[in-house]
Amino acid sequence: MLDKLRMHYGDALVEHKHVSNQEAYEWFSTEHGELFGIKKEALTRKERQLLATLFTSHEPLPTWMSEQQQAWYRFLIHGAEHAFEQLPPSTHTRFIYFYIQKGTVDTRDFTEAIQSLFPYDVTIISETEQQWIVIEQQEESVASTLHEWIDTLCSDFYIQLRAYIGQKCLHSVELARIFAAEKRYFHVGLKHNPAQRVYCIEDVFPLLLISGEEMTYATMFLHAVKQEHDMLKTIKMFFECNLNVSLAAKKLHMHRNSLQYRIDKFIEKTSIDIKQFKGALTVYLAILLHEHH
Repeated sequence: MLDKLRMHYGDALVEHKHVSNQEAYEWFSTEHGELFGIKKEALTRKERQLLATLFTSHEPLPTWMSEQQQAWYRFLIHGAEHAFEQLPPSTHTRFIYFYIQKGTVDTRDFTEAIQSLFPYDVTIISETEQQWIVIEQQEESVASTLHEWIDTLCSDFYIQLRAYIGQKCLHSVELARIFAAEKRYFHVGLKHNPAQRVYCIEDVFPLLLISGEEMTYATMFLHAVKQEHDMLKTIKMFFECNLNVSLAAKKLHMHRNSLQYRIDKFIEKTSIDIKQFKGALTVYLAILLHEHH
């Protein structure tokens, strides 16, 4: 559908919101949550009405949001770096992405339902009626229980819902680029494994490589340990010994308990469970990328 619109409207159609004169465009989103805008001067009244029937009209800045939500919206969705100064201070931030595949929700009710799932305050914004983002700034995350939440939300709102748990990252202006990258990772997961309900980096990492995605932000979990060369060497040997702790300890000439301690420490620092296949595969591939770049 977008290809046909592009053929008709040409340069008057844009597929992102990072344009300086947003007010000059009418904004819409597809059923898959893809945003696009068409210059107002290129639209007739009937065309505007038709597009509003076929797609979801999208307001540049939702009025229901608080000042803090609006600051996050401007920073993440509009790409306004100056809005970063208006965000609440924090050391780390994590994004959790929700995509409503089927059904609709009341904005206020859905926001309250999501907030009730957290034992602490989170910021919730919606990019479109289908795409929602939870911004979590707590050191101890409860995102691991998201699988249970999905069932609850689907049942309460009669919707089909998918979610992606982003990585915990340092709170900086880089967050806007991390946000955009993780949205792409989520879409890759939806495309290649649509039946899955909750995704994280371990689920999509191999798919990102196959798809030729930029991997800079996919390997963020290594930042916490990339200077610890002995630990990385130890973990790599653990993988090459087929996750056999005793064999890896023997080859490394170290006590089994010492190796187990390093493995547990790695899991604690990266939040990636390398005792499980997906976690081990993700980290092994990330280490290889790190060694060759």
